[in-house]
Amino acid sequence: MFTLNPRRYKVIDISHLVIPGEEMDRPFMIQKALLQDKTFRYDIKTHSHVGTHVEVGAHFYEGGKTIIDYPLHTFYGAGVLFSVKEKRITGAICEKALGKSIQKEDIVVIRNDTGVKFSKQEVYLKGNLRLPTLTSEAAHWLAEKNVKMLVLDSIRLGENIEEIREFHDILMSRDVVFVEIVDNLDKITQPRFFVMALPLKVRGLDSSFCRALVIEER
Repeated sequence: MFTLNPRRYKVIDISHLVIPGEEMDRPFMIQKALLQDKTFRYDIKTHSHVGTHVEVGAHFYEGGKTIIDYPLHTFYGAGVLFSVKEKRITGAICEKALGKSIQKEDIVVIRNDTGVKFSKQEVYLKGNLRLPTLTSEAAHWLAEKNVKMLVLDSIRLGENIEEIREFHDILMSRDVVFVEIVDNLDKITQPRFFVMALPLKVRGLDSSFCRALVIEER
């Protein structure tokens, strides 16, 4: 039987806590009700990009792949930490930071270590230019390394809508999936680890809530 020895491994929950009613831009509302046997249920009103979520091709492409069109192993596997300290992330910076450690089909966890962080709502609604920005050059570098998933801290994917769309296209055209709105990346202490962000198995979804975990050796 599989067991996870707590003395050898540390499990880090990198999922964001969703508080119903907290954010109007990304609403998550619940209402208590009853099932037929008079036990409780909660009716939920929200959308597919609330809290920690996995984005797939249908998020960007009309008629693109949905959550269930990807093999399950897309959403878990070996991870590598990319600590970002520069404001503009180029291919050369990616190479310097990860060139010797990255492997095919790695999951790249991109942690913002600049000290400047904002919520997803602040990033989109205020267009904060102080955040570090991933460039299309960085996207091409990651694509060439055949990564399969990006876990994105508080970071921008381009300077404007056109660049953001280009970043998505470069990677999502190669079936790379994105995990957004995460927490506790500062708890990661090892350069390599195991990552898991399993989406709900729902037909037709472009994105799904997930519980994201990092498991690292102590």
